[in-house]
Amino acid sequence: MTNLIETLKANSLLIIFIIMFLEALNLTGIPAIVIMPAIGVFIKNSGHSFFVVFAIASLAAILGSITYYLVSSKFGDVIYNFFFNKFPSTQKSLTKAKEIAEQYGAKMCLIGRMIPTVRTFISLMSGIFKVKFKDYIIYSSIGILIWNLVLISLGYFGYILSTMNF
Repeated sequence: MTNLIETLKANSLLIIFIIMFLEALNLTGIPAIVIMPAIGVFIKNSGHSFFVVFAIASLAAILGSITYYLVSSKFGDVIYNFFFNKFPSTQKSLTKAKEIAEQYGAKMCLIGRMIPTVRTFISLMSGIFKVKFKDYIIYSSIGILIWNLVLISLGYFGYILSTMNF
């Protein structure tokens, strides 16, 4: 057990990268709104640099989002229909994301990253509706950076506040 804990500690930044990459692909089953504050608490407890962990988590999220965009630009219609038909609970979110994509185009990548249920499908919608790749990267990266900074900071500073004696 001690070896496992030591291995996890030694590879914690890689683990964060993998989790955030998979979260951007919607494969973790745990939403970013849960993962990122936990990363903030981790930063405070681990002694790692806030900036370094934030950069790793953000890079992973951006790369995961780009991967999802590229896959969805190739197979987007199939993916959209699969989720829509196989998981009826996603229909409302998918419909909302589609409406936003049609209304805002590339700007949805920035705006949508701030809306918890919509952000899940931004890369999918961007690929399906063929948002220009350069615009997708710019707007999506800005949105990811803002979202990550806010949520990681909430965990980081929330933990500090929780340990203070008032």
